[in-house]
Amino acid sequence: MTPRRAAVVLLAASGAAACNAKGPTALAASRALPDSAEQVMFGLRLQQTNAGVRKSVLFADTGFFYNDNTLVDLRRVRIVFFSNAGDSNAVMTGRTGRYDTRTQRVDGWVDVVVTSTDGRRLTSPHLVYERSVNQISSDTSFTFTEPGRTLQGIGFRSDPQLRNVQVLKSARGRTVIPPQSESPAGPVPTPTGAGAGPGATGVAPVTAGTTPTAVPAAPPPAAGSATPTVPPTPGAGP
Repeated sequence: MTPRRAAVVLLAASGAAACNAKGPTALAASRALPDSAEQVMFGLRLQQTNAGVRKSVLFADTGFFYNDNTLVDLRRVRIVFFSNAGDSNAVMTGRTGRYDTRTQRVDGWVDVVVTSTDGRRLTSPHLVYERSVNQISSDTSFTFTEPGRTLQGIGFRSDPQLRNVQVLKSARGRTVIPPQSESPAGPVPTPTGAGAGPGATGVAPVTAGTTPTAVPAAPPPAAGSATPTVPPTPGAGP
């Protein structure tokens, strides 16, 4: 066998070995794709009620069902929370998620954000919503903000409306107190009562819920004392 022919045979054998090595790898990768899902649903919508009252609605662009449809992988997940009166009061969003129908647990990953209608906001890489107890939680880093306050830590528990956030560890934050504007000065009250100047009524000022009290007159001059004489007003008649 010539050297040139031996090189061609060696190259062909190397290519065959490479193809054989690549086969199982490609097969393993294909098993991880959503093609293996038992069911695929677009525009997914799941509603949770409690005693006939709507508590939350889960939306997803796409849902991939596994394990006899008990596990659902979600893409672009969104959960809307409702009050007992039926009004939406908070929203949770995430790029991916997973819903376990047996435990009523929803996991959200990647850019998970919870916002309430009254101005509170929480962000985390991973967040869990437990529908059975109506609670959100996480075991990783998070940032919580509301008007005038910022809170950070590792792990938390809270209601979906973020009214009661409990930090598990490494809590830190800051509070900003807005400056208080000075109210403009009101009108200067006009003095009343005896000696208050022209127009005085001789009656003490009245406070709500009290009875007006007359100001006592000055005592008469003592016997034998001179009575002061008031000079006549210029231009006045006799």
